[in-house]
Amino acid sequence: MARETPYQPGRDLLTCWFAGLATLDVIHRATRPERDQKVTAARQDVSAGGPAANAAVTAAAMGVRAVLVTALGTSAVGAAARADLERHGVEVHDVGRRDHSLAVSAVLVDEATGERSVVSADGALTQVAAPGTEELAALPVPDVVLLDGHHPAIARAVLAYARTLRARPPVVLDAGRWRPVFADLLPAADVIARSAAFRVPDGREGWYAGLPGATVVTHGSGAVEWWHRDAAGTVDVPAVTAVDTLGAGDAFHGALAVAVARGAELPAACAEAVRVASLRVQHIGPRGWLTELAPPAAGGDEPVARALPATRAARAVAPGPAAPDGASAQAGGSVRSAADASSVPAVSLGSALPDSSSARAVPPELLDRARGLAAAGEGGPAILGITGPPGAGKSTLAAGLAAALGPDLAVVVGMDGFHLANVLLEARGSRERKCAIDTFDDAGYCDLIRRIAEARPGDPPVLAPEFRREIEEPVAHAVVVAPGARLVITEGNYLLAESGQWPRARAYMTEVWYVDLDDDVRLERLVARHHAHGKTLEAAREWSLGSDQRNAELIAGTRHRADRHVTL
Repeated sequence: MARETPYQPGRDLLTCWFAGLATLDVIHRATRPERDQKVTAARQDVSAGGPAANAAVTAAAMGVRAVLVTALGTSAVGAAARADLERHGVEVHDVGRRDHSLAVSAVLVDEATGERSVVSADGALTQVAAPGTEELAALPVPDVVLLDGHHPAIARAVLAYARTLRARPPVVLDAGRWRPVFADLLPAADVIARSAAFRVPDGREGWYAGLPGATVVTHGSGAVEWWHRDAAGTVDVPAVTAVDTLGAGDAFHGALAVAVARGAELPAACAEAVRVASLRVQHIGPRGWLTELAPPAAGGDEPVARALPATRAARAVAPGPAAPDGASAQAGGSVRSAADASSVPAVSLGSALPDSSSARAVPPELLDRARGLAAAGEGGPAILGITGPPGAGKSTLAAGLAAALGPDLAVVVGMDGFHLANVLLEARGSRERKCAIDTFDDAGYCDLIRRIAEARPGDPPVLAPEFRREIEEPVAHAVVVAPGARLVITEGNYLLAESGQWPRARAYMTEVWYVDLDDDVRLERLVARHHAHGKTLEAAREWSLGSDQRNAELIAGTRHRADRHVTL
């Protein structure tokens, strides 16, 4: 997403957020041992590690304000990691509990090849709670947000908060290894950066085709590929001698985020990331290279961005041979003068998403109205319904309102939590019509809304189900509606339907808003969403124009019953 005014070095301090994993790395440089052999290390380093943490260190060295939202805790291990991060200019916002157990990574860098091997628990051993809206609002406003997905609660909270900002920052996703949370993050990313070794469950290599964001793919020592809509190209990787590949991918992502924040077009952002990662691999140790990190000299030799035929952007590229994760810009390739790159098209990230920043932000008048509903409730909570056709932005608006109002005031309860289970749909022969009006438990949903409406302070919490896209099933008791909640936001397709138990549920709602969106944009989103969740591009289009469209037509017939029409 391009900035409105050009970045001016020395006069404009940008803020970059990095949300995700931090570890403490114990790094040994040694000859790779044989089986059951002990070797003596030639060098040992101890530093903070992890994708988000290393990217933040890189960004700080590039002269921006780097804020790391992570979980460290107050143990000796956490304190050591924090000290290293702060020593290198990173501002740490720690959301971990005091007893958080920070992962310690054992790293071996092969002295002969510079390749690294890592054993780490990452973030898998401990649960990390989501940061609150007030916590995030107290931080400096970001010009870009990088997510690595290692702490799903952090990623979702930061993404939801970013969507509430009027000047919505671009989101860069570091897609290292597949994680279930990526099903939520991929459609929201403006730039998806991944290596050619990336794999998804069930061998679905084409998961990213059709997503609205730009894609950047690294191939180890090979050229970096990029594509966005109808434009595509490559960036050559310079021929350098790689002596230490640890954290090269993280350096690439940190530099890419900084370049995006500075308003660089996509090819130029990739070229800057290649330059930085190539510098990283030429130095031994995790931090010594940072002192040499500086912007490229004007007119000097830089990685070259080249255009490809437009058809390249429309097809999914099957991952190539597995390369070490993180070896984004290693030795190999050729260096060509930047003057040769005149044929590269300007590719702005400002339109990377079909729903632009103005659509993603919560309009002030809607936020004010939601606050008014919360304040006006007597006894029990106000219940705000948000409805509209599939892909219109109901869940985005609901999440944005809840994030802006804060967890103490608002909570979201989705109608999708009342999907009938797949096993029941299959038994009824309705699996291929999932999301149709008769594939929901309308009576159960009505009962939940009644219990929420009738709850009073001092009553026990109301537990609600939540639909999880990564498993395509509802999960019981996943949402807690505290008795003190002042506004419950419920979103779904059929809140204004006149059949079944839907009218009874509507009677308990204070207001219902109907979300409108241009049909072409809505269908584009739907196709991207279904494809991100595992359907082939052809199947995603068929579903969007078939079952989803029939549902959309039914829902459009309920539009006139809404209290307010919202256009995104």
